[in-house]
Amino acid sequence: MRSPGHNQILKQLSAEDRETLIADADYVSHRVGETFARVGDPISTVYFPDTGVITVISEMATGHHVAVAGVGAEGMLGLGALFGKQRHPLSLIVLVESSGHVVTPRRLTDGFRRSENFRRVMLSHIDGLMRELRTAAACNRVHSHRQRLARWLLTTTDKAGERSLPMTHETLAQLVGGPRHAVTVALNELRRKGAIAHLRGRIDILDRAVLIAQSCECYAASAQSGSP
Repeated sequence: MRSPGHNQILKQLSAEDRETLIADADYVSHRVGETFARVGDPISTVYFPDTGVITVISEMATGHHVAVAGVGAEGMLGLGALFGKQRHPLSLIVLVESSGHVVTPRRLTDGFRRSENFRRVMLSHIDGLMRELRTAAACNRVHSHRQRLARWLLTTTDKAGERSLPMTHETLAQLVGGPRHAVTVALNELRRKGAIAHLRGRIDILDRAVLIAQSCECYAASAQSGSP
């Protein structure tokens, strides 16, 4: 039997459901910055990460790209296949190097249709994802760039299980949903307070307690709700 690894969805499935889903699944890796999918690409695979983080990017008509969620070992990519969707509605970019199981959309929909346990696990995941999206929408509307940056750094390190992250200014602007100069100001504020170090495209978390203090209530709310 194939191991479920660290993916929380796979680990919650019954042994029978998990074996049916991933018995002959490929195990793949994705590099930082790799495009997993673009808006409109066919949903040809469903991915269950064991490691890393993939950002979900909304591409606006103005040309702005804004991250609306991050997916790590708590989640999956290709969820739209469960609802009969043929194409990705958002872009997916690898933020932290990732590896995991790949299955066909057919395997996912067959499992959902056949098993009550499978449905329960998937619906619980969808509920958590919806909470995360609602939190991100509210956060982007009312909180400062510094608070949003702190929240993203905290949630990303939680998902990746790492305290050092590869982060360019372009990536940070997508996460924060603001211009590069606003990201620079936010980075400098967090650095002056001793929360982070930033050098050559990497951010190191130096003091997590300080970073939490500089974040908004959205981080605590997400952690308490157990959303992905």
